[in-house]
Amino acid sequence: MSLHKIKIAIFDLTGCEGCEFHLLSLNEFLLDFFQDFEIVNWRLVAEKEKADFDIAFVEGAVTTKNQIKLLKEIRETSKIVVVLGACAISGNIFKLTSEKRKKLALKIYNKNYQLKAKFLEPVEKFIKIDEKIPGCPFDVELFKKTLEKFKAKKQISKIKKVTPPDFIAKIEGHGTLKINFKEKKVLFEVAESERLIEGLLVGKDFLQAPFVNSRICGICPVAHNLCSWLAIENALSIKVEPETIILRKILLAAQIIKSHTLHLFFLVLPDYGKTKSAIDFSKKYPAEFHLMLNLKRTADKILEIVGGSPMFPSNTMLGGFKNPPEMEKLFLIKNFIFEVVDEAEDLIKIFSNLKIPELKTDTKFLTIAPVDNSYPLYPASLDFVKNELIKEIIKKNSPAKLGVLKNGEVVKTGAIARLNCFHSILNLKAKRAFQKLDFDFQNPFNNNLAQAIEILHFLEEIINLIDEISIKNLKNAKGIDFLKTPCILKQKLVVGNACIEAPRGILFHQTKIDFQGKIIDYNIIPPTQINLACLEKETQELIKKQKKNSSPHSAKGFGETRQKQKKEIQELIRAFDPCITCAVH
Repeated sequence: MSLHKIKIAIFDLTGCEGCEFHLLSLNEFLLDFFQDFEIVNWRLVAEKEKADFDIAFVEGAVTTKNQIKLLKEIRETSKIVVVLGACAISGNIFKLTSEKRKKLALKIYNKNYQLKAKFLEPVEKFIKIDEKIPGCPFDVELFKKTLEKFKAKKQISKIKKVTPPDFIAKIEGHGTLKINFKEKKVLFEVAESERLIEGLLVGKDFLQAPFVNSRICGICPVAHNLCSWLAIENALSIKVEPETIILRKILLAAQIIKSHTLHLFFLVLPDYGKTKSAIDFSKKYPAEFHLMLNLKRTADKILEIVGGSPMFPSNTMLGGFKNPPEMEKLFLIKNFIFEVVDEAEDLIKIFSNLKIPELKTDTKFLTIAPVDNSYPLYPASLDFVKNELIKEIIKKNSPAKLGVLKNGEVVKTGAIARLNCFHSILNLKAKRAFQKLDFDFQNPFNNNLAQAIEILHFLEEIINLIDEISIKNLKNAKGIDFLKTPCILKQKLVVGNACIEAPRGILFHQTKIDFQGKIIDYNIIPPTQINLACLEKETQELIKKQKKNSSPHSAKGFGETRQKQKKEIQELIRAFDPCITCAVH
């Protein structure tokens, strides 16, 4: 008698993808999840393929007719449909935009822009739901209990295959790839739906902005939260204490470590490990999988101790923190880091030994100008912020704007840019590791290796920051209770700009606040908007190089060559680590 392994499919609609990345917080339980169930569809970890499944998990809100069609196919096929998180269950805070989407789009884009998402609704409006796992992000313990319940009872669905949307797998957010091999043209199209967060903030109390903005992205919520607080504080002329700056640096460094770790393991290594997915990779290379878990778990502990949560920060506030961490807990962080430093060094060795495609580009790099002679992180120098170097370009029918220099020049930001400009001041172990490498900054595939080096650098940096704050007074990092000090509001409109380094590069926030404390305008330029312009340029260079190096083949060989070239272009896109949900927001 053969055992039927319950087949599970995971689908994402419109949201920050935080619930999907939250699944990765299962840690060791994730291995049980992979072994006890057959994961037949999950865009974040594997290429798409037609699949039938017994249980479907759906995260994100419904925003397009194509998503409605997909949901109906899922419902027809799956015995059980489970919705994950607030966006899928209620639409979350983004549901507030439903009645005024055209008006908000006009403010954010221009009069010629055609909205991709004309509505935003919960999943249950369109299909019957069997289970709900609430939360933002969803409750992991309830998820585990739900899986145990499914395991206890046989779940077999109709055998009807569903074809998932043709989005590029293993990137954060939804994008499609179109290649014209004959004309040597590559088009990467952003297929994410607008959530219109910049419009949603208008009219809201300024204190709400950092927590709404953290929902822009499920993999770098800390960066948006901190950049938002900094823009507000600059608008209100609030000078924060050195202790607050140090704790924010620790928090942001942990976010970068976590983001890089998830990207390198789940989205990149399967390409080089000759496995179909991160699931297969974890089974084939268990040591590397546990290396990733240890690094991620360390970052999660830091995020929780300082930020209040391993996901969306809850402990930050105006001018500082609601409850600054105790020094004993910060010393614990040092112990956690000492246990994983060797593994961070091993990760660099793994990526330095990978055989990557050859490609030479001449793109210029852009990072923030740090306030002192340090590796760029938080915050940018005021002169850099005031110059507002980046301008946004609205592309026809694309929900993601492009970011270029004011003179129109395309630049690249992120780990490889930071390393290129500041490798001489890396921390000791990271610097030694870098110096052993023949690092080619002109090859964009090396952004992956740059991220591995940064993981080690920022682990060391957190230790240094803890040592620095150990001789200071942590009570000074206590935030400002606005209800007790409303006089910080000016009797006029104020504008605040802020710029920091997010995992993927330069992040810019600008807010305008009136004398009642209401936001009257908000603008965000995330790093992926800058990198999308560069991605267009460098994918064109890659396909031209492929064409030059290709030779005549048989019909079969010709098709195989095209598939190999397409795979290489997808690997380049993954090396950019694009955050599509940030780019659209």
